[in-house]
Amino acid sequence: MILVIVIVIVIVILIFLWFLSQHSIVDLFCSIIVRRSKRYRCRHRPKRIILVRHGESQGNQDTSIYSHVPDHAIGLTGTGQEQARHCGEELKKLIGPDETIICFVSPFRRSKETCDLICQAFSQDNILKIREDPRIREQEWGNFQDLASRETTIMERKKIGRFFYRFRNGESGADVYDRVSSFINSLNREMDNCLKPNNNIIIVSHGLFMRLFLMRFYRWSVEKFHTLENFDNCGYCILERDNNDGNFVLKTDLNTYPERKPTLSNSLEETFVKQSFHAEVNPSIHTECIGKVKKSE
Repeated sequence: MILVIVIVIVIVILIFLWFLSQHSIVDLFCSIIVRRSKRYRCRHRPKRIILVRHGESQGNQDTSIYSHVPDHAIGLTGTGQEQARHCGEELKKLIGPDETIICFVSPFRRSKETCDLICQAFSQDNILKIREDPRIREQEWGNFQDLASRETTIMERKKIGRFFYRFRNGESGADVYDRVSSFINSLNREMDNCLKPNNNIIIVSHGLFMRLFLMRFYRWSVEKFHTLENFDNCGYCILERDNNDGNFVLKTDLNTYPERKPTLSNSLEETFVKQSFHAEVNPSIHTECIGKVKKSE
């Protein structure tokens, strides 16, 4: 009896060793496991990623405030508060009552106030957590701004490009892109560890962050980034999960700088130069997104 058991064990071991030696079979077996695991994770990723720009701020209303109030301390205007409440109501129509929400918010006052007002539209049972993340803050413009040289600085930025221009004592768009990349890496881990197919991720931040997030997420070129106009205050952008492959599909139509006739402008750079600082912080965008909410930093 013992001899029979030993023989059976030996045969099983030999079969197992033979199986391991057949690399094609092992590879096929492993690939099936990996594919099914990936498919499961993808289908249980959040239903949506929603990028939201803060409401109208005191800086959007009066640009001289940047010369004596720290950028992070600038709050919403009354109009900005109404925009945030309206945005919350619009998102509530989009997000079902049985769906949950995780919020990421910039530490800047105007973003936190916007996030608070948006969340008031939802039941606390729907909101799993609200997390402040410094990586999604506004681009650093170099402490207080010099009013005398501000227009010159903005014109230089237009000539060099928003992505590459670095403000004195501040950041370039490329620096913000690196922060965005770090944040997306963390976000991917968060989505893989929190497998809730009816969850929504809302990111309340700034216009430049939103454009750079899309650039990094969809691997767009610098040239394509430079064609994107800013989002309006409390404009939002929706990325929705495709249940077939787990990828996120951009559901919001983005507005781009219109092509200019040769008699008016010969290049995109000329269009940038012609914009003033006021136009930089108060863009005029006409494309509507899902929910009929306009987009605009």
